Amino acid sequence: MEKKIKGEVFDIGIAYQKIVRDKRAETDKQNLFGNYWEGLDLDLKKAVVREIDLASASKIIKEYEWLGCMPAVNFYAYGIYFDGCCGGVVVFGQEYTENLGVWDKYDFTGKILLLSRGVCLHWTPINTNSKLIMNAVKMLPEKYKVITATTDHLAGEVGTIYQACNFYYVGSMRESNPNVNGRAMDREGWLIKGKLYGSRNIRQKIGSQKMEDILKAFPDAVKVKQNSKHRYFLFRGTKQDQKILRKKIEHLIKPYPKRK
Repeated sequence: MEKKIKGEVFDIGIAYQKIVRDKRAETDKQNLFGNYWEGLDLDLKKAVVREIDLASASKIIKEYEWLGCMPAVNFYAYGIYFDGCCGGVVVFGQEYTENLGVWDKYDFTGKILLLSRGVCLHWTPINTNSKLIMNAVKMLPEKYKVITATTDHLAGEVGTIYQACNFYYVGSMRESNPNVNGRAMDREGWLIKGKLYGSRNIRQKIGSQKMEDILKAFPDAVKVKQNSKHRYFLFRGTKQDQKILRKKIEHLIKPYPKRK
């Protein structure tokens, strides 16, 4: 299946970040510094993960990420460095629905943190992203026992990196909830300048999801149907802590999805 993104057509079965990395691999050769990464020691064992400021993470996120922006609420950012050169970043922040009491029944409230953004540059070696994520998770404050992340099928994401890091997959929690009449393609999205925004993203962008407000800001916006995002979980703490937390969502855990 093909979908037009940013005015271009690409196979929706390919992750958006892969498209960007491949293009940057070509365009970066033409910059002032040439193939600067070829002089770096890219031995992954020597790479260092450390906390960085959010402004530094934002520069990379905006270039490579599907939504092209940082989340509304960000707490921590980490980068992976090769010879002092940043090769990728990951950002953690508030889980979107925590203040609504959604996680109370799982006893996750106050313990949950969202892995909201992550990018590795095109020149980094294989497994850079998994080293970055797992080392960053270890550096988070102890109170966060539940790390969650979502995938967007519209961006060609199935969560391959989360599978490599042994996260648990639960799919769409909305569609799995018997008290919610959820089904595939029942969420609203807006196509703006070749990019799709969900309801949460459009509220973040203009402060409303009313069509009249959206059209005032973006006269060419088109409403489209989209899927709910799918979710992964990783648990921290002692083995006993992890066992107890996993049991809370055991009934939701599904086999990993695969790319078609």
